[in-house]
Amino acid sequence: MRAALARWAVVGAGFFIFGNLYAPQPLLPELERGWNAAAGAAGPGMSAPMLGLVLGSLLWPRTGLRSGAMLALGALGVALFGVLGAWAGDPALWAALRLGQGLAAAAVPGASFALLPRLFGSRAAAAAGWLVAANTVGGALGRAGAGVLAEGLGPAGALVGLALPLGFLAWALGPLAGGFERREVALDVRAAPLLLLAAGLLFANLFVANLMPYRLEAAGYGLAALGAFYLAYLGGTAGALAAGALAGRLGPLATGAAALAAAALGTALLAPWPLAGFALLLAGLFGLHALGGAAAGRLGAGTSGAYVSAYYLGGALAGLAYPLFLPRPFGWAQGFVGALLLVTALLLAPALAPARDRDG
Repeated sequence: MRAALARWAVVGAGFFIFGNLYAPQPLLPELERGWNAAAGAAGPGMSAPMLGLVLGSLLWPRTGLRSGAMLALGALGVALFGVLGAWAGDPALWAALRLGQGLAAAAVPGASFALLPRLFGSRAAAAAGWLVAANTVGGALGRAGAGVLAEGLGPAGALVGLALPLGFLAWALGPLAGGFERREVALDVRAAPLLLLAAGLLFANLFVANLMPYRLEAAGYGLAALGAFYLAYLGGTAGALAAGALAGRLGPLATGAAALAAAALGTALLAPWPLAGFALLLAGLFGLHALGGAAAGRLGAGTSGAYVSAYYLGGALAGLAYPLFLPRPFGWAQGFVGALLLVTALLLAPALAPARDRDG
């Protein structure tokens, strides 16, 4: 019974972990008021877990822990730092605890993927798809759930409530056997444009996502409505699936151009129709991410790992950049994202061409 539970806990861990990492997003203005801090003071706390994910992915495989122990400790760490962070009295302490949350979360993705062949056998590839979907849907529902819970429990109560299921998951994951080792792999020298592309994608994603609660709160959105707004991330999931399907028919460059056009249109629509614009922007960005991840995988394990690290480093920079745009009209942020998309357009062909050439 517990062994069967552990199989699905591996998939569910990503759902709840990424839900917890992104849950504070709709609560940013409310958290800053609770600290008596200026708007944007929470920015480093939104950067910290992304940096923690990068650093932790280098550290956890070197511990020599069983996969089950690694997963259980990661889940407990995310829960513990999340609960402590919910009661942090100032943004600096919150950022430090959020760094711990990201370091703990980094235990989960690599060990989870490594366990899939043993847990699911011939269905391992399908299980990998479920795991990725759980991560992205968990992030969307974590944001939405935080807004709804905060209406009744306040921001601290909401963040604590979302952390509690991780304790049960840690209990379910603990017995899993098997090791997870980091292998030293070479990085393909042709990957530089692809790594820049990766960094820009999560930067643009989280830059806008961090700005939106301030803009929407000023427009009269309550906490529950702010959380529900982030269900737009489901549009990103749809965009990734569509890009994967279209790439086989149109090729990666044509599909990437279509995704880029969707992101540009979404950026233009952010001011008049925020929900539609954000969903379309995310569909394009996640579509590009799917293409970039596939290209990195074709260039080998070294490039794939570097791609993921560059992606999260871009997200870390977004938390530091968005506060600079809070005092300015929203058009400045739209123009900045438009400029990023123009750079992305210049990177698209050199980023995807090496993988295409390898495919022949």
